[in-house]
Amino acid sequence: MKSWQAECLIFIAAAIWGLSYVFVNEGMNFASPALFLTIRFALALLITFFFFGCLSLRTLKPKTWLRGLFLGMLFGGAYLLQTYAIKFTDIPKAAFITALVLPATPFVSLFLLKKPITVWNIAGVILAVFGVYLLVDPDLRAFTNIRAGDVIALCSVPLWAFYLNYIDIFTSEMEEDADTPKMLMLQFIGALPVLLAAVLLFESPFGINLHNDEMTKGFLWNAPGLWKFFLCIGFLSLLGSFVLTFLQTAAQKYTTPVKAMIIFQCEPIIATVTSVWFYNETFGIKSVCGCCVILTAVLISELGGMIFQRK
Repeated sequence: MKSWQAECLIFIAAAIWGLSYVFVNEGMNFASPALFLTIRFALALLITFFFFGCLSLRTLKPKTWLRGLFLGMLFGGAYLLQTYAIKFTDIPKAAFITALVLPATPFVSLFLLKKPITVWNIAGVILAVFGVYLLVDPDLRAFTNIRAGDVIALCSVPLWAFYLNYIDIFTSEMEEDADTPKMLMLQFIGALPVLLAAVLLFESPFGINLHNDEMTKGFLWNAPGLWKFFLCIGFLSLLGSFVLTFLQTAAQKYTTPVKAMIIFQCEPIIATVTSVWFYNETFGIKSVCGCCVILTAVLISELGGMIFQRK
């Protein structure tokens, strides 16, 4: 695969990820967050088995199993926090706060790989913190305007940063028995225990609510609510989980992490545009400035050193 082809696939993945915020938000009208994610990834795993089969997993080495399951646990935990964040705050806030994973990634690389961080990485993080302040617009004296989802989205950032670093490490050192489909299956398998544990500990296993007021109108299978649930879970299982994770896992090793991260900056923009389109959300000047500052912080963190060296 050529570099430009990989970058096109990563852009498609970013677009799907941005669109998925609305489907997640709608889907949680019918099921609690962890339960909804469990159904989503269980269906995604079945789809992966359908396309690629599961018998080949028996030939994997123990090292490959451990790596794939570990990625899946990070993957499931990060998605769980992100989904709760969408439930308890606005979609654009959740998307742009999650984008902080990109300036945070070099610091995780320092911890994992002893890669030195640059002054541009530090500047990017400082600027990103200021951007979050503008986006959330808190009253620091009373700590108002800070919603639970904002804090949860911030908590998801380290998990996403570790996941991106480890997926880069593992795909660059891919064992001969571990192709992209197999790693995809292992990630879904590793994510499911994390999500099931969250359901059992914090939610009701019977937390699906398809019998709303709309469903009393006419035959069950023609009910708008039920079809909306199927649409949300279908989009997120097929495109938002199977296709998205496949594209990211397959394409990232054919381009540089910097290019991949820059392309993924389209994700919060697409999420914001779709949420405005579907929910008619409006934002103040501070929030808009905060979004712009966060995007600028990411670019400074990733490109500042390159531009400075060229000069």
